[in-house]
Amino acid sequence: MSNSDSILWRILTTHPVNSYEEAKVIVDKYRLRWHIEQLFRLLKKKGFRIESSELETGWAIRKLTVMLLNTALRVMQLYLSYNKEEGQPARDVFDLKEIECLEALNKTLQGDTDKSKNQNKPQTLAWATWIIARLGGWKNYNSKRPPGPIILKKGLDKFGAIYEGWNIAKNQIEDVS
Repeated sequence: MSNSDSILWRILTTHPVNSYEEAKVIVDKYRLRWHIEQLFRLLKKKGFRIESSELETGWAIRKLTVMLLNTALRVMQLYLSYNKEEGQPARDVFDLKEIECLEALNKTLQGDTDKSKNQNKPQTLAWATWIIARLGGWKNYNSKRPPGPIILKKGLDKFGAIYEGWNIAKNQIEDVS
């Protein structure tokens, strides 16, 4: 993309902005608002489709929403940790057995070239996000955008099924020995 193809972004706001520092504060507020929009998108049409539930009482809808928020927040933690070097531990989101399963999956999802390998520090949330994103269908191409919440939700769904089967197989092997 050349400079002539650049996009000029403008934020329209009702907040007074009289300095560069105030402008940065406003941009940060809108950035946080975007995360909220991503969470709503995850709960609605493209994600959990909460609006398609056939629940009729307010109590039941609230209970479903709270249950889905638990999983949605897990997705958002992964989303926010993508390519972060701080190295938040994966155990903040996954238990030790899940991390063991992620380690096994990581080996199968990596390619032969350095570009196709998980470049994140092992057992960090960014490392786990790479694995979950790959399970969700993300291709790991530099030319493509990073994985979004919907890809991560699909990856977590798939990981849940894989983890269940992995646990059953592991328990059967332990029972035999």
